[in-house]
Amino acid sequence: MVVFCGPDPVKVSVIRGIATQVVNQDGLSRMIRIVESPITSQALKAVELFRFKVEFFQIAGLLVNITKHAFKPKHRIFTAKEKERLLKKYSIDEKQLPRMMEKDAFARYYGLQKGQVVKITYNGEITGSHVTHRCVW
Repeated sequence: MVVFCGPDPVKVSVIRGIATQVVNQDGLSRMIRIVESPITSQALKAVELFRFKVEFFQIAGLLVNITKHAFKPKHRIFTAKEKERLLKKYSIDEKQLPRMMEKDAFARYYGLQKGQVVKITYNGEITGSHVTHRCVW
């Protein structure tokens, strides 16, 4: 579910109002809130009322599609089987992979969760093409 908030600051009353509207919607697993104004600290705490993950995005941050930017490397999300093959191939544990924070712009854009693995392909004029894998932490 995507919810757009108006130009007013997001307060606890707004969060509680949305929580009462979505309480009976089964199958809802994620909510994206697009806001124009700051979110109060109390409103952020009120997000715990939801049984699912709630993400906040500033509308100004959505003006550019970060996945299409010329200077960003290509990201591909691994399936669970691909992740297992990667870990088995290199005889490592997921904790040994380089990390990508859950708050990373790409992780937030794709809705990645802890434990998921991303293949990142860099193409540079000097370094050429190289690949790295990161585990969302």
